[in-house]
Amino acid sequence: MTSPFAPARSFGLKLLLVGGLAFLLWLPCLMIYALVFERSARAEEVRREIHDSAGGAQTISGPIILVPALIDIGVDRETGNPIRQRTHVAFTPQTLAVEGAVATESRRRGIFDATLFEADLRFSGAFGPLNAINPPKGQITYFWPQARLGLALGGSAALKGVRGKPALTLEGAAAASAFEPGLVAQGAEPVDAGGLSLALPIADPSQGVRFDLRLTIAGGGALKFAPAGEETQVALKSDWPHPSFQGARLPDERTISEAGFNAAWTVPYLARAIPRAFFADQGIAGRFEAEAFGVDFVATKSPYTSVNRALKYALMFLGLVFLTFFLIEATMGGRAHPAQYILLGLAQVVFYLLVLAFAEHIGFDTAFIGAAAATVALCGLYAATVFRSFLKGVLALIAFAGTYGLIYLLMKSEDYALLIGSTAAFGAVALTMAVTRNLDWYGARLSRQP
Repeated sequence: MTSPFAPARSFGLKLLLVGGLAFLLWLPCLMIYALVFERSARAEEVRREIHDSAGGAQTISGPIILVPALIDIGVDRETGNPIRQRTHVAFTPQTLAVEGAVATESRRRGIFDATLFEADLRFSGAFGPLNAINPPKGQITYFWPQARLGLALGGSAALKGVRGKPALTLEGAAAASAFEPGLVAQGAEPVDAGGLSLALPIADPSQGVRFDLRLTIAGGGALKFAPAGEETQVALKSDWPHPSFQGARLPDERTISEAGFNAAWTVPYLARAIPRAFFADQGIAGRFEAEAFGVDFVATKSPYTSVNRALKYALMFLGLVFLTFFLIEATMGGRAHPAQYILLGLAQVVFYLLVLAFAEHIGFDTAFIGAAAATVALCGLYAATVFRSFLKGVLALIAFAGTYGLIYLLMKSEDYALLIGSTAAFGAVALTMAVTRNLDWYGARLSRQP
């Protein structure tokens, strides 16, 4: 006989308690989320250090012709001396064709790796007549014999990526001078530190010049080009199978396979916001940067992205696991203590930690399968022990396996993660409503038993 003073078994109260436990165990998941962010930041820091040691991301602008000039902007009222301002005028080529073959390799530091590249590039084209431009105020004097032909890079650190000596031919003959670091001559007022240039004395600016430049340059992360020519064509081929095309425009033609990619861009004069000639006082890289385009050599398979995506739905998955336990308890008999729900939830929390830890060493897919198999087996065995029933343990194992399959879909499906998650949540609620439609939530029948 059941004592009238025995507490009634209220499944409604139990469900509220289970929901509260799920929310409390979601808090450690937020701590893991912070850990994922910290590990991701560390990986990105190491990747950037490896990239910078090889020259970093390369943005190549040019070649261009830089001509020093002197502007008479007025007269000093006190001394009567003329006020003059030194400047440089940059001239862009009429036509520019860039062809490149890019080889990639992976470098590893500790458990983190980064992709480096080495590009064999050929710049060919022609400069037309160099039509002088005038400042808004004052008179300008050009020093044509002191002109230089330069190639702007992403910065002074980018010079570490230059391999060997660039080879330049002008009108089919080898250039008389050699390249030097920087875009201006030594002792002159600096324009940009990051770049290469050589002396190109100009006797007659009305005469154009054809050029052919060979350059081998290394770096890491990204390789981009600015449409320096009035008509610019860029063609790249590489052994990298996962290109991410970035910048001001996408390639007009591209083919991507496991063996690598081929990509081509064509930029007409009207499609670029760069004048034929401009004053370079404010720098050259900044003028071209907004128009640059190219490719990122960055690995797309990051364990941190997938784990982060799953952690966003951690509360829902904790709820699904607890709901499975609760439905077995409520509809098939048996009792589960709140402490047992807590242990079950801690197993789910540790699952995310296992995936993160192992994915850094053996890859995400293998880490997920191993951690999921271990967690599902553990929880299924625990359910069979708690409910003292092999059948209930099997049912719990099947439900847990389906839940982890759903987690995997969310981790791998960036575009459909919200659709999958919301559909699963709706299905879980609908199933619960159907299974518990006749459940005695208040435990009234139990309290009335003699």
